[in-house]
Amino acid sequence: MRILNVVNVRWYNATAWYAVSLSSALKCRGHDVAVLGLPGSPPVLKARDAGLDTFEVGVNSSNPLKVLAAMGAMDRILMTYQPDIIIANRGEFFWYFAWRRITRQNFRLVRVRGDIRPPKNGRFNRLFHNRCTDAIICSGKFIADSFKKILDTPDSALNVVYGGVDVNKFKKSEFARIKIRDEFGFKDDDHVVGIVGRFDPIKGHGNLIKAVGKAYREGRRNIRLVIAGFDAVSRTDSINKMIRENGIEDITIITGFREDIADIYNALDVCVVSSLGSEAICRVGMEAMACGVPLITSDTGVLPEISKNVYPKNDWERLSELLTDYDPSVTLYSLEDFSSAFHKIMRM
Repeated sequence: MRILNVVNVRWYNATAWYAVSLSSALKCRGHDVAVLGLPGSPPVLKARDAGLDTFEVGVNSSNPLKVLAAMGAMDRILMTYQPDIIIANRGEFFWYFAWRRITRQNFRLVRVRGDIRPPKNGRFNRLFHNRCTDAIICSGKFIADSFKKILDTPDSALNVVYGGVDVNKFKKSEFARIKIRDEFGFKDDDHVVGIVGRFDPIKGHGNLIKAVGKAYREGRRNIRLVIAGFDAVSRTDSINKMIRENGIEDITIITGFREDIADIYNALDVCVVSSLGSEAICRVGMEAMACGVPLITSDTGVLPEISKNVYPKNDWERLSELLTDYDPSVTLYSLEDFSSAFHKIMRM
């Protein structure tokens, strides 16, 4: 089938990752898949790097003249590409695809929602989602529940698909475990806790640092902390300050940006996602578990749905307890299962 995946996101965030990953998986199944995004945007560039065909249209503008220009460009793309399925990942310009669906264009329309924010209430939004859309795919049950509560969307239209990772890249490797632990000077009996992600207060680094500090002071002397991240909203200096204040300078490694992130996961005994907000998808958790690493998470967003070890997001003392007393089992979320779920929903 011919599929057009509309990824009009300005940066390569979790929504864009979810969309491009699905596109790649569907292409591997033999479908003709193209990604449409904003001109020069990271999702378009990532899609090209993945070997996907791309289109570029500025569909996010509210300027009337630019909206008309975008509509004309989209009309031409629909005429030439003639998709069987259009997947819309953002609310901007979704009205256009819904309108085209109403005017009996020959495609099926899928709305993917991987955003922590609830859908906006309103007559047109209800019409577009409940009457003009063939399927709504949510990256978590909590998102599907918000559609039911706010837009009265029927259960039959809602589908929860958690996404998936490339299990050829993210997989258990004893060699990687030994290599990275040797690089960081860890012993075989060290209990290595890790967090992966940009430095941003919303990621909850401070809570994890306090939790590790508490565990260390209370006698769990073999605990070690790996912080795999880079400067963003917060800076490395602020992370180091929290580490010093909690007395764990000697047991903590800050890696900076790493290309070998799958190897970093393999070096861990447990991965923590300590986020205070967002997490509608949680790529990190899926990658860690694909490497055979158990997951501990806060109760934010989709995290309680994919993790067996959950604590209240502000309760760093409970997190400290979980660091050495957790369910070690993992759940595998693969790209193959991701695309299979889409196939089943669309009856392809």
